[in-house]
Amino acid sequence: MVLAAAFAIASLLGLGAWVIFRARAAGPKAAASSAAARGHRQGSAAVPDSARAELANNLVTERLWKLAFAAPSEAQLLEPAQAQIRDAVAAALQTDTPDPKYFPRRPTLMPQLMRAVDDPRTATEKLSRIIAHDPVLTADVLRLANSALYRTSPVPIETIQRAIVVLGVDALRGLVATAMLQPVFRATRSNFPRFPRMLWERTERAARAAEMYAVKTQPQDRFEAQLIILLSALGPLVVYGAALEMYSRRPQVVPNPTLMVALTAALGPQVSKRIARHWETSPRLVAAIERSPEEALTMALCVGELLGTLSLLQTQSVITSAEGRATADDVGLPGALIAPIWERLTAAE
Repeated sequence: MVLAAAFAIASLLGLGAWVIFRARAAGPKAAASSAAARGHRQGSAAVPDSARAELANNLVTERLWKLAFAAPSEAQLLEPAQAQIRDAVAAALQTDTPDPKYFPRRPTLMPQLMRAVDDPRTATEKLSRIIAHDPVLTADVLRLANSALYRTSPVPIETIQRAIVVLGVDALRGLVATAMLQPVFRATRSNFPRFPRMLWERTERAARAAEMYAVKTQPQDRFEAQLIILLSALGPLVVYGAALEMYSRRPQVVPNPTLMVALTAALGPQVSKRIARHWETSPRLVAAIERSPEEALTMALCVGELLGTLSLLQTQSVITSAEGRATADDVGLPGALIAPIWERLTAAE
């Protein structure tokens, strides 16, 4: 029922209007969040609210999905054939057992990586062994280490041992996890090929933002902050693949960008939760991906995705840097905390 209502509102009012409707329906909680943001702008010690950060993230993410799918600014009513596609995608992704046709398998090396987190004394040796077994993984890790998002020196990082020295073990764990999942995002379809590329770029930026946020607020969770971003990104990708699969079964139906945006927004978070549970991730990661306000990682997820999306929209000339910073300010994020993160993300253009 909830999913049906979400689709109906998205189709009739437009996804952005639906998100705003949710904020208004939140009543006193939304008003309190707004007051907190105003208090921050007036110089008080207001604490950012994860619900407000999630709301802002939903709004800017909608803009990114519309850009990726080249969807019109105003949502359109669905024709019966498109509604059938919508229902087929929802049915395929909500079965009791995840269909391997749509849901990605957990990377083979992921359990080893998670175990390497448990013992800091042997983390360096374990990480080196994990990476050394896969030349492609090694190349991807070094590429990420030398990217504008992570590079801290003009001297290039050419070996994994050098990456450990320069970046540290905690940061390298996140890079390994990111490199493991990157192949999943490579576009192999002709319809809307821009979406997986933009989703991946947002994911890289968001993972870096979440890590930097965690370093300042909960340094023991910097690896988990990156991992939760990666898990969150898998849901939209699965929805994209399932939707195009359903369209391929009905070649007479032209893929509808408005429906793709609505499907991604409505089903993506649900599918991410299913993947987190199916991959047997920790209870903390599952709680964060379910947006539990009691879990500290939830804020890292919301802030990471928000800043990652805003910075990508800036590179696409959809918003200005001032507009991106203003959105972060409205959430109540302290300027001293956000400034270095924003500088790093925008330096990656």
